[in-house]
Order: sequence, then C-alpha cells, then structure tokens
Amino acid sequence: MTPKSLLLFLCLFSFTSAIISQLTDTRFPDREQSNRKYTNDKRLFKAYRSQLMMIYLIANSARTAEVIVNGHKIYISFPYSWNLPMTDLRLNITQYLKDGINTFSIQNIYPLKSYIDAYVPFPTLQYGDPKSVGISPELLNKVDELITKEVKDEFPGATLVIAKNGKIIKEQAYGYARKYKDDWTLMDKYQPMHKDTMFDLGSITKIFATLFGIMKLHSDRMLRYMNTVTQYIPEYRGIQVHDRSKISIFDILTHSAGYNESYHFYDDEKIFYSRDKKKTKELICSKVPLNEEKGGVPNYNDINCMLAGLLIEHITELTLDQYVKRFFYYPLGLLRTTFAPLKYGFDKEDTAATEVTGNTRNKTVSFKDIREKVIQGEVQDENAFYSMNEIAGHAGLFSTAKELAILSQVILNQGGYYDYKFWSKDTQDLFVKPYDKAITYGIGWRRQGNEDMKAHFGAYASSQAIGHFGSTGTAVVIDPVHDLIVVLLTNKQQSSYENKKYKGDDYQTAKQGGIMQLIYESFLNA
Repeated sequence: MTPKSLLLFLCLFSFTSAIISQLTDTRFPDREQSNRKYTNDKRLFKAYRSQLMMIYLIANSARTAEVIVNGHKIYISFPYSWNLPMTDLRLNITQYLKDGINTFSIQNIYPLKSYIDAYVPFPTLQYGDPKSVGISPELLNKVDELITKEVKDEFPGATLVIAKNGKIIKEQAYGYARKYKDDWTLMDKYQPMHKDTMFDLGSITKIFATLFGIMKLHSDRMLRYMNTVTQYIPEYRGIQVHDRSKISIFDILTHSAGYNESYHFYDDEKIFYSRDKKKTKELICSKVPLNEEKGGVPNYNDINCMLAGLLIEHITELTLDQYVKRFFYYPLGLLRTTFAPLKYGFDKEDTAATEVTGNTRNKTVSFKDIREKVIQGEVQDENAFYSMNEIAGHAGLFSTAKELAILSQVILNQGGYYDYKFWSKDTQDLFVKPYDKAITYGIGWRRQGNEDMKAHFGAYASSQAIGHFGSTGTAVVIDPVHDLIVVLLTNKQQSSYENKKYKGDDYQTAKQGGIMQLIYESFLNA
C-alpha cells in the first residue's frame, strides 16, 4: 500500500468509525476558560422542530450536570461506577428545538475537574406539508400549472424537488423522459418521467462531484486551496505565454487561471486531439495554453474543472467516481448518483434522454465516430464522453432530484448529514464566500450575489444563495437565508435543434429563473 493509499484508508476508517458531531468542540467545560465568563461553554447547532434529536453525551468522571438548550435547563445524571470513569447517556432534546440555529451549553458539571463530551447529529431531510413551513399550496400550484402547460405544448419533461426547513414539500415528475426514436422521429408511446429518473447533470457535476471532493480534501488537509497545482501534479508546469507553475487551486476553481478558450479534444481536426483519458490529462497539464494572466475577472471554462477532477484523482489515487461514491454517495445511501450509469448496472430507461440527434446538432456538427442516435444513459458532453472515459470534473454525473436535495442539505448543514461529517464549517465558509473580483462566484460555486444571476436564481433569492446550472437543463439553488433547496432537472435537449438552439430552450421551465421566482413567491407572498 502506497503512502497516499494508506492515508486515504486511515481517513476512511476514522470517518466511518468516529462519533460525529455538529459541534466544532465537543468538550464541556471549555479547555481554556475565558475571563469573559458568560462566553464560556456556549455552542450553536442546526436543527428542526419536526425532527427527533437525540444527543450523545459521554462523561469522563462526571456524575451530574445541566444541559441547556435554547434556554431550557435539563438536569442529567450519569450511571456511576467507581471503576468505570467513562459513561454515556442519550438525551432526547426534541421538545426544546426551534427551526434553524439553536443554542447549547452544559454547565454545573459535578464533580469539579470532570468533563463531558457532547455529540449532536446533523439534520436530515424529511417529508412534510407546505403549510407547515409557511408555503402557500395555492401559490405553489402555479409552478405545477406552468410546467404542465409547457409539457402539453411539447416541452419534454422535468422533475422537481423543493425542500424548506428540512422538509421535502414537493417531489414531482412532469412529462416524458424520452420522446424520440433513434431515427429522430417521435415514438409511438413516449417514455414517462418518474420521480427517480436519473438525469445527465451537465455542469452540476462541478459542485456535487468535483467541488465536494475538493472541499473534503481541503478539510482533511490533503490539499490547501492556495497551493499551486504543481505541488500535487508536478507535470503541470512550463512557460508558454503565461507560466502554469504559478496557478493555484483557487485560480482554477474561481475560473481565473487564465483559460478563455474551449478545447474540443474529441475532434480529430483540432490541434489538441485525444480519445484517451491519460493523453487528455497530458494535454491539459503540458500543452493547453493559458490565454491570459491569472487572477482576473472569472472567465468560465470547463478546462478548470477538468483539471480539478484530475487533481482529486492524483491526490487520492482513485478515479473521481470511485472517490465520490466511497466518501459521499454510498455513506448517504445515494444509489442513483453515479457517473456512467450504463456501466454500473442501470438501463437506459432509468435515465432521461438528452440530445435527439446524437452530438450532430441536427447534422450541423461532424467529427470522427460521432454519435448520431438519441443519447440516453451516456454523458452528452463530448469531452467527457470521448476524451475522459465518461468520468470528468466538469460533466458526466447522473442523479435524481431527491438525491441532489440530500447533497444540498449537506450544504445547509454546513458540512454534514445525520452522523456523517464531510468537512468543517470553516472550510464551507471559505469556499462559498464571494470572490473579490466577481460577487457571483465563490470558490467553485455560483452565487446570487448582487442579483446579476437572477435569471437563474430568481429575483427574490437572497444574496447568500448558491448553486449551479447545467447546459443539459438542470438547476440547483441552495438558499441558507430561507433554508431552501430547489432542484429542477429537465431534459430540454430532448427536442428539435434549429438555428443553433434546442426548441426546449424557448420554454420558461428551461429558463429556470421563472420557476425559482414562483417558488420564492409561494412563501414570501403567503
């Protein structure tokens, strides 16, 4: 076992065996007591009134104490044995909870010099009623009416999950997963859309695979975001117009490394041609030029996230899909979140189809071995499919609306879900804060910021709302101010292609911001 593999194994072992807590410091009393005594032994945690909350207390020689939740005092005593100083207790604090941020303290621990460790699990998503979270069902029905109307008017289909205050209050499927035959004519009977239909997420791969991986590795100190790429991938260096050896992980994730041109590695007529992932990595690391100086205004480019995915693979010695499955999807029970679903036992019918005419854009594009049949169950993105073996940092992930909502709740929980903790609050705060050159960018995240992104987030999203959007017709909005998650997955590309656009692009469902706006109005105007 190599040193990197051993480190990864140890991280996995500690991750699955340790007791996980929301609390940054579980020890009471504080190890170092401040002379500002009223600030000692105070913690915050996130919870929802509707969810059972059992905290786990481990006493080291402590016999009695007072647990204080949102100002309510709970007297506790531990079973005592003279030869067993460490004893534990599970305490139900559900009745004292409020939605959102809760206060927590343990005081008057007896005897003196004994201490208690407190472990508070993260919230999970539960099903609930719109009215219970302040959403008007009548106003929310406008979303159903709009999408249903557009499906009747030939928009292909969608799935939608809305979660607020820890409750999934809408999970709906609309329309059809596939409408066209491989000969580009309409099917006699369309394939219906289901709630668990898997979608090609497009650029949403960037957050729920690549960025999740980078954030965890940063939190685990297996990388630092301000380090240069060459510290992890030595072959990523060389002076052309600009020096790649100075490019940091921060630069590539803020799209400010200096790449401003798209490269079609799959096209044999282009200068950088590759149909092999190893060769593609070599091209990205040693040949593809930087067009500008680093550190400027973001210039969104897939090369940045392709490189970030390769970085994860280099550090962990796992493929990107192996890493995210092992450390995120399997622990969370997300069995329908995967790269290359047809290679992992899924059928085409488990997925929503994307392009009708393969990658030909209705015969306006041509290159060697181009796909000409309906794309279903394979990543639509050409670089990911032809040049990266379907596993890439910028595209290729498939998932369902509900499973993406669970991953989104990890963000609202600031790094964890139930008894799994993936990264620290400090790490998340660092990655979601605005980039100083563009407020609508974080480190890897897209942000509402100053409303410049309202076409995607909606005009009423808070300035703290984050998420991402995919060219295949997918959108995720996570708004911590309103404790809101919206996952809208469409297969807008399962439609005709004319005048350099898909017919599906003409519908409000595909434009995303209008749907988001109606959802916000369902509780802001309630």
